[in-house]
Amino acid sequence: MALLGTLKGFGVTEIFQLIAQQMKTGTLILTSPDSSVSLAFDNGIIEGIKSDRWEIDPRAEILIKGGFLLEKDYRAALENEKKNSHRWHDILIAQGKIKKTFLDRASNVVIKSILLEVFQWKEGNYRFEDWEVDTENILACHIPSEGIILDTLRVIDEWPMVKQKIPPVDYCPVTIMPLTEEIVKKHRLGAVDMHIYDLIDEKRSVEDIVRQSLEPPFEALSSIVRLLDSGLVEVFPQGTKEVRDSSIARRILLAKIKKVMVYVLLAVAAGSLYLAGDPRVLKGIGIPEKITSCVRDQKELAADYAQREIMLLRLGTDTDNRLSASSRE
Repeated sequence: MALLGTLKGFGVTEIFQLIAQQMKTGTLILTSPDSSVSLAFDNGIIEGIKSDRWEIDPRAEILIKGGFLLEKDYRAALENEKKNSHRWHDILIAQGKIKKTFLDRASNVVIKSILLEVFQWKEGNYRFEDWEVDTENILACHIPSEGIILDTLRVIDEWPMVKQKIPPVDYCPVTIMPLTEEIVKKHRLGAVDMHIYDLIDEKRSVEDIVRQSLEPPFEALSSIVRLLDSGLVEVFPQGTKEVRDSSIARRILLAKIKKVMVYVLLAVAAGSLYLAGDPRVLKGIGIPEKITSCVRDQKELAADYAQREIMLLRLGTDTDNRLSASSRE
């Protein structure tokens, strides 16, 4: 039995929820004024997807733009595909021209990008047919509907805030400080954030990093924004190395000055307490050893000066006494 209607009356989210709850098997065809997307379901799980806008396999396009596949190798594999039953990607994997992990990640990018697009359609039609799934010329996957619904709605909700902070795509991100376990925990950085950080080399632009990350664009851009907000990364226009280096040096210098000022203030406070006779200062209440050592040296120097002053006073008194006795004689 066919299920059909318009997206104005029954949104994409509701359609997916219905298919998931009833664990339906069949093909969902979504049509907008600009394109058409078909999704194959098996017991409520998405098993495949295709779009009428794909001129070539979108995975190949992503791999080529990211520098993971040469276009000439892809074209040669397509010609080879016509002569035997093997698909182009199987041929290239067997030849060692691409890695299966890269292909799988490209598939993930394609699928999530398409689903993000259709979930935002407000106009168009839908039709669900309970026929056997046709896997010909379809991008295979295995995605539970309920999980992808929540994930896609999260992206749609967060995108406006992320979009406002995205730097120009031709700017080059530059790392300000190395990643440490402490920094990762402090800023709650995830695997994608650290992957994006590793791709920053002062030469790649924002667009280059997104393409070479093999992450969905939203995830990659969100990580760049997160790294910028945490102060671990800055972005500069291409060809502005002197300005960039000057800015980085200035930030590092300011950070060091702030750190030194903290120690100076602690040293002044510790010195004041110690000179006031407070014995707690040098007895392990959290003051760094460098400061306690500095205060200790200052105290010893002061004591030495005081002792010398006493000795000079005694010497002066003894001299006066001897002079007085001599004069009486």
